[in-house]
Amino acid sequence: GEREIREAAEALRQHHPAHAEILPLYARLSAEEQERVFKPSSRALRVVLATNFAETSLTVPGIRYVVDTGLARVKRYSYRNKVEQLQIEPISQAAADQRAGRCGRVADGVCIRLYSEDDYAKRARFTDPEVQRSSLAGVILRMK
Repeated sequence: GEREIREAAEALRQHHPAHAEILPLYARLSAEEQERVFKPSSRALRVVLATNFAETSLTVPGIRYVVDTGLARVKRYSYRNKVEQLQIEPISQAAADQRAGRCGRVADGVCIRLYSEDDYAKRARFTDPEVQRSSLAGVILRMK
């Protein structure tokens, strides 16, 4: 999430050389700050820290390495509490494959997964459709 990205960016800035460019990417950033990710840079090392929403809806050129935690914040409707919540869950195999596909589009790339092959094999093949994870009450009321 946004908080984790800000914390990780700050930690990386403290421990990496000055020539490294650390670029956070999440929805609440200003358009100007988000645009920095897509602009060419003279720096040799650029690190993009993105939420799973940004990661699935954008293609950033020049990504050579991806570090996949295997987790994502997923919106789920709680029937018991009658609210939608963002829960941290393991991603599906399809989502993991999509993350791996983010690197190596222009040249060979490497995806480092922070979970085992056995864990990957045990995950659901596909992510549940959002219509099955959401409350449809608002949609039905708007239609009515």
